[in-house]
Amino acid sequence: MKKNRLNPALIGAVYGSYRNQHRIINELNNRLSTASSEEEWISIYKERSETMRVAFDVNIETWSLLNEVLSEKDKLDYDYAEAFFHEDMNSNHENETDVFFSCRLLNVLADYYREHEDVLRLLPVLNKLAQKYVSTCTMHVDENYVKALDCYREILSYKKNYNLIPNISVRKIFFEAYYYLCCIMPIIETENTMPLSQSLDYLLDVLSFYNSSMVQKIDGTSEDIRRSINSIKENWLFIEYKIDSADSETKSAFVKVAQDVYNDSMKRYNGDINLMPVSTVISYQHALILEGSTSYIDAVNYMVDYYYSRRDFYNRTHPEPVLDEDEFYFETKIPVALIKWLDKIDILSDMRTSLRYRLLDELNGYYSSLSQKGVFSHLIYESACQWCFFAVKYYLGYREKENFLITMLINRQPQTFFNAYLNADLAVLITEALYKHIPILLGAVENCLKAYGRPNSKEDVVDFIRKCALFHDIGINLVGKIEGIQYRTLFDQEMEVIKLHPMLVTDILEGGLGIYRDPIMGHHKYYDQSAGYPEDIDMTNSPLRIVCDILAICDTLNSATDYLGRTYKQPKDFSIVLSELITLSGTRYNTNLVNLFLDDMDLSCNVDALISSNREKKYYEYFVNYFEKPAK
Repeated sequence: MKKNRLNPALIGAVYGSYRNQHRIINELNNRLSTASSEEEWISIYKERSETMRVAFDVNIETWSLLNEVLSEKDKLDYDYAEAFFHEDMNSNHENETDVFFSCRLLNVLADYYREHEDVLRLLPVLNKLAQKYVSTCTMHVDENYVKALDCYREILSYKKNYNLIPNISVRKIFFEAYYYLCCIMPIIETENTMPLSQSLDYLLDVLSFYNSSMVQKIDGTSEDIRRSINSIKENWLFIEYKIDSADSETKSAFVKVAQDVYNDSMKRYNGDINLMPVSTVISYQHALILEGSTSYIDAVNYMVDYYYSRRDFYNRTHPEPVLDEDEFYFETKIPVALIKWLDKIDILSDMRTSLRYRLLDELNGYYSSLSQKGVFSHLIYESACQWCFFAVKYYLGYREKENFLITMLINRQPQTFFNAYLNADLAVLITEALYKHIPILLGAVENCLKAYGRPNSKEDVVDFIRKCALFHDIGINLVGKIEGIQYRTLFDQEMEVIKLHPMLVTDILEGGLGIYRDPIMGHHKYYDQSAGYPEDIDMTNSPLRIVCDILAICDTLNSATDYLGRTYKQPKDFSIVLSELITLSGTRYNTNLVNLFLDDMDLSCNVDALISSNREKKYYEYFVNYFEKPAK
């Protein structure tokens, strides 16, 4: 181990530098949203880009030093292990955590402490590692679901040592493991997700463990442990949206727990339902449905009244805009729960449709109001993404669906916003040049629009391809943690996750949005289909293959010349990128499209002007024209 190059103190400095980078970039993001002039906005954006570039350069060097230690884990000694342990354990803020690197590190530490039989260190490491695995599961690394389960089960295997552990914060880890096994793991959607009946088994097990003489003798009077048990009971009700598909024993247990938690909350809050956790209220109403005490129609009517009365109560008591987590969950959970309940009602279709649209508008308005008030967080970003992919299925016409995705997803999410609109402008320039020189290549697009019952004039084709460019990378929003918070070269596993993004949105590409399936799925495939991803997709016979080819060139032009957003590489001049397009013409890129740039100097000049200089001015123009504005 090269201790002359890296020492425990430097490990602390590396982590400190990483946290400081995030602090500065978050401050710049906040300033960007409140800039009062074009000059100020552009200045802040350029400062943000340069800060990210410096962060990337620093991290390339410092993470390589850390990797030198981790790659020689058989030589890891106590001082190094302790330095890593304290730094990673103190990185509790999700936005300041390099999730995939943390998984690698914590695995090394777990091996070290397991080998040295240091349970007091091993249990916190396993707990943190399991949480990181869970975080990667939300980024569609499904194989880490089982790894998280294994970590929590290993933690529980040490329950016999409970009375030998002197620190209550370590003893509490057993209950944290049960919390995840009961409340979180059952609601993560993977092919290996545990059945709800198993989560019930863990619930019964933790209650038995808590009431055992071993735990009661030490922590029978501990308020901290008692709160952990209450939290597990309350949050086990997270399974509410899946409970209808559970077995009868799990349904019965759900009813009992929901009623117990509700009654306890009524006592705690002196009967004021406006102060109760929203999940408790939702679960109690669902429990009444399950036991036959009420119907879905009556439960929906009750919850709608509750929704508006509690909102009025909150607005009276909180006149200033703040991100109250309880209230955020109230505003975002009620509409989703009610929309799902409306799906269970077989009658009153007009009422259902009217109320569903009302709920859609309510939650859309809530997310917009947070943005207008300058309230931002990673929680809001993730929740808004999940909402968009859930809600778009409930809009009827394709225009409604498109406008919803643009306004609520493209226009609000920084991961896609600037790239989407710049690609859209590039796609329009290329499409118009095609109409000028080789219009026959767009005939299949016109026919495809006609087959979907859409207008298919030249203007309609140009607008359609523009929207393909806006939508082509929306799947990136579902793996945003990888692109959004890490300033270093991506690991191979992270690159594989990024490559999933075209596949992650297939469930919304139906009905009127089905026409976007091939462009979204195929824009990363080579022109000759010899490479690219997804590997099992072949666009050779797609009527929209030309659109895929246009998007592929737009992506290359955009990313290769980007000196603002892609701070992990040096930008290239347009002339160099064009020479690369020519070199790869016929294999990676469509020869007809590449030749357009050689035959049409206006196209080349317009593209060069769009991407090569003053890009920050174009970004500001997009920001002013589109951000939080009606769809265009």
